[in-house]
Amino acid sequence: MRVLVLTQVLVYPPDAGPKVKTLQVLSHLAAQHDVVYCTFVRNDKEAQDAEKLREICRRVVAIPLTRSKVSDVRFLIESLATGTSFMLRRDDRAAMHVAIRQLLQEERIDVLHVDQLNMMRFVPSDWSGTVILDEHNAVWQVFERLHKGASNPAKQWFFGREARIIRKLEGNACRRAQVVLAVSEQDKQALRVVAGESVSIEVVPITVNAEYFTPIWEARNPQPDRLLTIGTMFWFPNNEGVTWWLREGYQQLQTMCPGVTYDIVGARPPHALQVLAERCSGVRLHGYVADAVPFWMQASALAVPLLSGGGVRVKILEAMAMGVPVISTTIGCEGLEVRNGEHLLVADTPEAFARACANILQDKELAFRLAHHARQLILERYDAKVALQTLDAIYAKAIN
Repeated sequence: MRVLVLTQVLVYPPDAGPKVKTLQVLSHLAAQHDVVYCTFVRNDKEAQDAEKLREICRRVVAIPLTRSKVSDVRFLIESLATGTSFMLRRDDRAAMHVAIRQLLQEERIDVLHVDQLNMMRFVPSDWSGTVILDEHNAVWQVFERLHKGASNPAKQWFFGREARIIRKLEGNACRRAQVVLAVSEQDKQALRVVAGESVSIEVVPITVNAEYFTPIWEARNPQPDRLLTIGTMFWFPNNEGVTWWLREGYQQLQTMCPGVTYDIVGARPPHALQVLAERCSGVRLHGYVADAVPFWMQASALAVPLLSGGGVRVKILEAMAMGVPVISTTIGCEGLEVRNGEHLLVADTPEAFARACANILQDKELAFRLAHHARQLILERYDAKVALQTLDAIYAKAIN
């Protein structure tokens, strides 16, 4: 089939969770179909990186996207004036609308695979082909959780407004698609709330390439008391969770493990988090790193202190594939078929999170057992070779 895949973020290099997820899907589709890939790029480096995807896609089209504080203010004013979502409106570009309409005609596309809600606005209303909406999370639920967890009145108002508007938009987008893909049963139910019972929603779990991570799993040399958190720090749920953990629980972990070192890896941490990290002994805030393998090799455990968000944490799957024990909140591991005490440790208060971290750092047998069971789960449930077979059946059903 001729498939056009649309993404808001360039999937290469796969240095963030959403990129990892979508690159796995893109590679799988390209191995079986005639795939054209269309994406936004934010700079010349991304434009060059996009060209590398020609190795798997027959055609790659990159549309420049520039953001600025000035343009964000303009889009915010426009969203307030028109009653639309700021988060979805600020990346609306005429060039993308034109490019997609042109590709649909030139390439005689059978399936339009739309990666994430914010790209659905570019689907022409008069196009009659098959639309598959690939939802990384239930976006309305993400903002609803941010609204409930916000203490700042301005943020609470903004998140609440976005949640109300996106709830309606997301329902309409789901009904526009022939099939909606969810990453977990929990997300499927959250999407069902806004989409209704008539919409076809299928679960395709986020996957990892277990074979790729096997050499790291075999060669890992974890250092004593080395804790790691990794994720894009400009994404509010990530920096919110790390901030909560540093303020409320990290000092308790230091009391139990005085020699602990905590590496925080992720692009563009906000200034407030930078200041907080400087005040905490043993904390190393690294920002973006091109190659995270050395951190994975040395980490004794991965900490996932998330309080909000949605979808599935790719970094948990990667950690499990590499044999790194995981400590997570309930929301952090939501959507994964994991069991507390068997595949990872789950803790939702600062005190419990600190104790769980200390238990893994101090008990090598526990750490080994959790890592072993977690890797087995990856091989059985989340390896791309196994899990993405579901996508093939969905495509065949959608076309028929």
